[in-house]
Amino acid sequence: MMCSKEKPKQGKFHPNAALMQGFLKEEQHRIVYEQAERYPSEANLRKLNAAFQQFYTEIQLTNYLTTTLSYYARNYSKQAAVLQGRELTVLDQPASEEQETSKKEMLVAKEDQTVYSWEQAIHDPVLLTAIQDLPTKQKQYLELHFIHQLTHTEVAEKLDISQQAVSKSIQSALRKLRSVLPKGDAP
Repeated sequence: MMCSKEKPKQGKFHPNAALMQGFLKEEQHRIVYEQAERYPSEANLRKLNAAFQQFYTEIQLTNYLTTTLSYYARNYSKQAAVLQGRELTVLDQPASEEQETSKKEMLVAKEDQTVYSWEQAIHDPVLLTAIQDLPTKQKQYLELHFIHQLTHTEVAEKLDISQQAVSKSIQSALRKLRSVLPKGDAP
């Protein structure tokens, strides 16, 4: 316990003044302190030191918990703000003020409408030519998998064939494409 016998100068406070005031606010601490001051013995000083150490440990624990809770509260607030900024898209609303088409209509392809073609999806003329030279089934499987983002299982279900047949066909098509493309450009 740090106590100075000098009186602090007017207007200046001892750095541990608030700590000492907090310690002495509790009656049991004040009694132990007064006993150590009036009867300065080794036993009384040990009691005072033990009481102060316990008090100081509790303050440190409280400070640690406060700091930790504050940190997590700030992070929670940041995450909540980010999540709040993300609004759920209502698909029935118009895509923009200028358009009357809803977001849902833009996402869902009509049966007679192709969402993308190979020409729109691929900008490399060598790759486009290589794909166009593939058998029709392989082109269809590649289109469903890579352009329409269907899994092998979904492609198989849509075409009523086995998933293994789709996987083998796609792998075969990719091997053919790799053999046609220059080494650095192969998928």
